[in-house]
Amino acid sequence: MVVEQAYLRIAGGRESDFEEAFRAARSLLAQAQGCTSVELFRDAEHRSTYLLRVGWERLEDHLVAFPASDAGKRFAEHVAGFFADEPEVRHFESTDRSVRGAA
Repeated sequence: MVVEQAYLRIAGGRESDFEEAFRAARSLLAQAQGCTSVELFRDAEHRSTYLLRVGWERLEDHLVAFPASDAGKRFAEHVAGFFADEPEVRHFESTDRSVRGAA
């Protein structure tokens, strides 16, 4: 399992519009091949910053399959226009062996 964390800075004054667009497009992401969870958080101190956390079965599901899919392209069309700059995206793997199914 891989957890994607994307830090999103939204252009000033467009936060409500971004949240509405994300709600409308969330199912495109949630139903994607390999997607296991989707959470969006708003920074409590810097209100134009968000954390998008997405669980993926495999890194390739996020980096290859989703962007190439129709749903991935439609998701990007819904949200990309709100970003003040390029999102910072990182991928994390669990260090808990039980999560990875190891004995």
